[in-house]
Amino acid sequence: MKKILFISIIALFVVKAQFAQDTQEKPTVNTEDAKLANKLYNESLKLYDEEKYLEGINLLNKAIRLRPDFDKAFYNRSCMYLQANRLDEAIADLNAALEIRPSAEYYTARGYVYLLKKDFSNGYADFSKAIEYDGDVAAPYFYRGSLLAEQKRYKEAITDFDRAIQLKPDYAIAYNERGNVKFLQMDYAGAEADLTRAVTFDPSLAVSFNNLGKVKEKQNELEAAEENFTAALKIDPGFYEAYNNRGNIKYLNNNYEDAIADYNTALDIQSSYTGALNNRGLARYMTGDLPGAIADFTAALMQDPNYAEAYLNRGIVKEMQRDVKGACSDWKKAMDAGNTGAGTYVNNQCQ
Repeated sequence: MKKILFISIIALFVVKAQFAQDTQEKPTVNTEDAKLANKLYNESLKLYDEEKYLEGINLLNKAIRLRPDFDKAFYNRSCMYLQANRLDEAIADLNAALEIRPSAEYYTARGYVYLLKKDFSNGYADFSKAIEYDGDVAAPYFYRGSLLAEQKRYKEAITDFDRAIQLKPDYAIAYNERGNVKFLQMDYAGAEADLTRAVTFDPSLAVSFNNLGKVKEKQNELEAAEENFTAALKIDPGFYEAYNNRGNIKYLNNNYEDAIADYNTALDIQSSYTGALNNRGLARYMTGDLPGAIADFTAALMQDPNYAEAYLNRGIVKEMQRDVKGACSDWKKAMDAGNTGAGTYVNNQCQ
């Protein structure tokens, strides 16, 4: 019986926004309170750069008490709340900043927080409002495009990325995201062109090397794919998805032990990474380590009880161990979780 082996290649497309001001605020009101508020504000900028967000928040709390109309202080405090993953507080501060002084920058920032919260309706509205305020700034087009891509509205997303790139021709992360959308549309040549531009404009963009590796894999250029994943890892040694993806290339080249080594590293960094658990299980299966394969598929299912491919793969290994009852149980669970291929196993083996 032909064995169907599934490899889940999971990559992360990360966009990190830095909204904090990089210029110092000059006192505009000649009072002691205003001067002190501005001093605290400027000190908070250094704390932001040092990633001391809670200390920065405390300084900005004092600045805002001294100067309640200090929109930049609300804005920067929202950035620190954002970095501390306190999203509701970030939105509250951006609401305050927008009441004091509506601007494209503040609408873009709030839209970004809504995007992180998966509140696509409010996020779209804010990015569109930012564009109304200033249609010649690239960022709101980029973030609205990212939001549309999350909603699988790919044609609209590409239109926004096109505009962002038109306004900022060296916008590396916009090329990355447009390349990602083209990849999802199976336009691999277009994706390759965009991702190549991304790494040309920003050679430190590990995610683009990773994504370019995925494109090369789809084009069956496995050596180039591995080189790009390795390039991503040289930039970011903690990029566990790239270890997983490079492991997949080694798997496809029948280098199972080397693949396992990469999956091990991915799991050392992120122990709950179900894709790497599933893929290591496949590699262990290919080396004849059936108990190890079962253990990995089971661990993946403990993390994600609806992981259809892990049920399917565990069922294959159980069938190899002559545990037909257990195999059929897993294949039926794979079907219930949405894997249509599992039906072939059920029909052929589970009468």
